[in-house]
Amino acid sequence: MNVRHSISVLVLFFFLVGSLPVLGHAADQNRQSLENLLADLEKKIKEADQRKVANPKFLEELRALVKQYRSTLRVVCVSEDLADGEYRNNPTWIVGSGRFQVTGARRLHSEVPVEPPAPPPSSERPSALGTIFKEILGPTTEEGKGRGTPSTPVEARIHTLADIGPNFEVDLTVVSRSSRGSMEVVLLGGAAQAIPLYRMVYQASPSSERPIQIIRERDGKSYLIDAASQYPSLDDGVPHRVQWIRTSQGQMRVLVDGKEALSTYENYYRSTFSGLALVNKGGTYEWGPITVLQAIEAKTQ
Repeated sequence: MNVRHSISVLVLFFFLVGSLPVLGHAADQNRQSLENLLADLEKKIKEADQRKVANPKFLEELRALVKQYRSTLRVVCVSEDLADGEYRNNPTWIVGSGRFQVTGARRLHSEVPVEPPAPPPSSERPSALGTIFKEILGPTTEEGKGRGTPSTPVEARIHTLADIGPNFEVDLTVVSRSSRGSMEVVLLGGAAQAIPLYRMVYQASPSSERPIQIIRERDGKSYLIDAASQYPSLDDGVPHRVQWIRTSQGQMRVLVDGKEALSTYENYYRSTFSGLALVNKGGTYEWGPITVLQAIEAKTQ
């Protein structure tokens, strides 16, 4: 039974691959049909993985091939696998602040210190004698730490310029080793100015108070579009697939490891975006591979 299931998955895959030369330049209906077949194949791969009826390495190779052939069906706006060990070419990434480096696992690494939360104020009331001595001696070292000019939060930001259509799918692998802080995936406008228009925010240690959020930027102000009702954690130090999708109907979704965490509708910005940014606002994160594609429409029954 296990062998039969593995063979059926393999046969289905090679049937799809063999169809690509014919359908690669076919009409949109044929493209959609092939995309639906690839989606079905992904489900079969997932089932085989859950039931442990095939070699994990073999299934991982199948996933990579499905992703490769799916990219031939749609417009690819950004494709970065960091195989060359650097981020300055093919495509060119521009560091706006902080530091980034490419790891041996071919991921873009960023680390930004997160300040610990301030201790709660003491509930003890000083005695009259204690108050007099405090005025004479001045504040203690601990009390003096909170005075002076407040520190500005540090962030690391990197972006690449590319024409990204209004119907998009950002598909990237994320590794987080954070317990505080947050990271953002940002769609840009304004060409060389790289102005944030939409931000997808992941907050480390997610919860109902720290959900994934979609935020629209306009005229220097931030507007919360929606927040996730599920709270998947990326903070276990292993790779997770994150997809941020908007269709032509304006449905915007965020999926983590194939499971929907957020679904909303947002159609304010309908022009072509000018690029993609990754922002670390505290914590340790890695990204890669990173792909931005033209979104496909939902499969209809």
